[in-house]
Amino acid sequence: NNNNNNNTNNKSLPSLKTISNVFASLSAIHKVKHDENDQKITPPLQSIEWTLKSARLALKRRKERQLTYNTYLQQIKNRQATVDKLRHNAAINPQHTPNADAQMANAQTSLDNARQLANKALEELDEVSQRVLREMDRLKAEVDESLRKIYVDHAKVQVGYSRQLDAEWNKLAGMGSGPGPAIPMRKSTSSGVASDTEILMI
Repeated sequence: NNNNNNNTNNKSLPSLKTISNVFASLSAIHKVKHDENDQKITPPLQSIEWTLKSARLALKRRKERQLTYNTYLQQIKNRQATVDKLRHNAAINPQHTPNADAQMANAQTSLDNARQLANKALEELDEVSQRVLREMDRLKAEVDESLRKIYVDHAKVQVGYSRQLDAEWNKLAGMGSGPGPAIPMRKSTSSGVASDTEILMI
């Protein structure tokens, strides 16, 4: 009787060829789904990368305008100090000389030029700042939408991947169900075959 039961159980178990075919299918599914995921995920991720580079470039340009404006402000401060010094010297020494008058005129002209350049730099800074703010809002919206779409596409690939894996594993799990409870399947950690075919590496 025991021999008959063993023979019956052995016949209900999947053959090695069946097991080999299942693992070959699992490997193929893994490759196909990995490529599908890569095709759907990589291009939008690269697009996001270029978008972020554009944002960093825009911020860099604004920083350069800010630096230029600050430089002119420092020039105004220095040249104003020169004018004030010349005026102070003229106040304590009322006897003006042609050289002193020329120095005062040149200092005042230099101060006026610095103020004009600072005003122009401020206009450019304001213009760039407004454009950067508009771009940041637009880029933020684009990145937000792209990321959400990426996650949805990735989830769809994972759902299809899981369904195909289940179908293949069930080819083995549905066989060999002799008397007694079925043994739950566990991931193999020794050979790495099961883990490679069950997990989609992104």
